[in-house]
Amino acid sequence: MRRHPAGMPTFRSRPADIGRARAGRLAALFGAELRTARVNSGLTQRLVARLADASQQVVSKAERGAGDLSLEMRCRLVAATGHELGWRFFPTRSISLRDSGQLALAQVIAAASAAHWRVDLERPVRPGDARAADLVLTSAAGVIHVEVERSLTDLQAQLRAAQLKRDALQAASRRPIRLVIAVPDTRTARQRLHPFTDLIRRALPTPSRSIWTALGDGTPLAADGLLFVRERQPPAASIPNR
Repeated sequence: MRRHPAGMPTFRSRPADIGRARAGRLAALFGAELRTARVNSGLTQRLVARLADASQQVVSKAERGAGDLSLEMRCRLVAATGHELGWRFFPTRSISLRDSGQLALAQVIAAASAAHWRVDLERPVRPGDARAADLVLTSAAGVIHVEVERSLTDLQAQLRAAQLKRDALQAASRRPIRLVIAVPDTRTARQRLHPFTDLIRRALPTPSRSIWTALGDGTPLAADGLLFVRERQPPAASIPNR
């Protein structure tokens, strides 16, 4: 258990602590898998070492679950047993808006929303699911799910992840939920979005100005959309259309 700056307790583990513990478990698992692969292939530690251009001590160390072996050495040892080492990412939770640096944009959107919108930050998409929607706005006009993407590294992948979150939210809602991808209103962001113009027109057809209007006066969104956000948002009348 840690304490945040105000001194109140929090049970949230730091990513560094989670990663450190996970690394230890994976190193132990790697050692057990390496030994099984070696034995099943009829190889001795000495022979695996020779095939991998390593020492027998390194093979022994790896099988005991040492955590300080390089990725290259691990791949060489695995290849020596006739196998291939693979990696995959498995989602376990959503990164918080604060940790991802996206909280400022979410706060701008929440502040610009009319009073009749109920604002939920980091709302779990469903019970038992570690993912959370960045921002959910609910009113008589409808439900808007906002995902904030400050760093546009792969729009297609980011859009798909957001759509899966929206699908999970939709499963528990009787009303349509519109998805809005919010991005910084900067020249860099617009340049990175330019190659995806056709994708945006198909998947996110509602323009930024229409979304700001809906947030301000409660107009329902007819479709998903892309929202440009300035950290210091100007009055609605001066917000440029996309």
